[in-house]
Amino acid sequence: MLIEDPDRILALLRDPNVGSQEVAEQTGVPRAEAARAARLLVGLAKARPEEIATLPALLAAALLKAAVAGERLEVLSSLAASSDKVLSKEAKRALHLLRTRGVAVPEPSRAPPPAPTPVAEEVFPCDASSLDGQGERAIWIARNVPGKGVEVGQAVVSDLLGLVELQVGVLGRKEYRGFGKEIGERGQAMGVAEIDPGHARSAVAEARRRNDASGRQVPAGADAWLARIGPGTPAPDPATRLPPLPEEEERRALAASADLHKLPMLRGWLADEGVLRALAARLDSLAAEAGKADEAASKARMADAISEALESWLDAPCRQRLAARLFTVGEHLLAMGLPDGAAQAAAAARALTAGTPGRDLPFAREMVEKAFPSRGSPPPPPPAKPVITAQRR
Repeated sequence: MLIEDPDRILALLRDPNVGSQEVAEQTGVPRAEAARAARLLVGLAKARPEEIATLPALLAAALLKAAVAGERLEVLSSLAASSDKVLSKEAKRALHLLRTRGVAVPEPSRAPPPAPTPVAEEVFPCDASSLDGQGERAIWIARNVPGKGVEVGQAVVSDLLGLVELQVGVLGRKEYRGFGKEIGERGQAMGVAEIDPGHARSAVAEARRRNDASGRQVPAGADAWLARIGPGTPAPDPATRLPPLPEEEERRALAASADLHKLPMLRGWLADEGVLRALAARLDSLAAEAGKADEAASKARMADAISEALESWLDAPCRQRLAARLFTVGEHLLAMGLPDGAAQAAAAARALTAGTPGRDLPFAREMVEKAFPSRGSPPPPPPAKPVITAQRR
């Protein structure tokens, strides 16, 4: 029968005539553990509590007996705090026994109370409209203001001028829900979609930095508001999310890119006003001369005039700017669940970057042609942005 009594096991470990193999056989523990327990017993004055705690339970209990006899208070106190409930209970019992013998046993150190779990700040969704034809978009950023409500910032940013408008107000929860509903109702016309809060803050901060280069006056209170909402996380390049398609798919997407103008949020995209005015004068002149030429020749001259105007407008800076806007629009269309439109916008952006002639860029060509009555009435102005009516800050 195996020995389980700690006192008898301690006697076996102390007996120089009993080897570790015999201790193992009589207690049912591995020989290596019996040998380790014997070594710890010999050097008990220097034994570390964690070494005893890792012994098999029978051997640990035996060394606890030895620690009581040697009044190893630091070992017993440490083992009393062990996560092993049985070992901890025995160590506490041993300390109590020493107290009854008049030994000054220090009170066990109490673990400091756990730090209160910080309350996670409520994160509100952020929204942004699509870019308009001038490179502007609206971004809405909301944050909780304890005891007051929800602070909503409505920023209008420009890829040329920077931060051009800012309205900030604190809304009650009910008002905030109504404001969110208003944005949602305008979502189709303005191309509003939810964006990552970190990306939203970064976009506004980047726009603010552009004010220094453009000379555009910063809206009042903008810097203080940016400090309150904190730094953001720069969004990855939209072009990386919209890689080139297989050749035939790319060709079809580019050919269909003029269809993007049917979307409410892109109906207001037009070529620069100066280009359109010059082209209008040229087309008027050609129309006056139409009686002197056959209809086919007249249409050909008008088409040539439009192509010339396109090439004049689409210089290198214009192509770069328009391509960047189209990649941003493509990413936004993805967020709105319109992958075909996103592919068309990206294909048009890549063609612009590659130097494709204006006459072969349906999206860009439509930005010119739709401005004239012969192509239909000019597009209506973009819808007004929601306005924060709560008290400004």
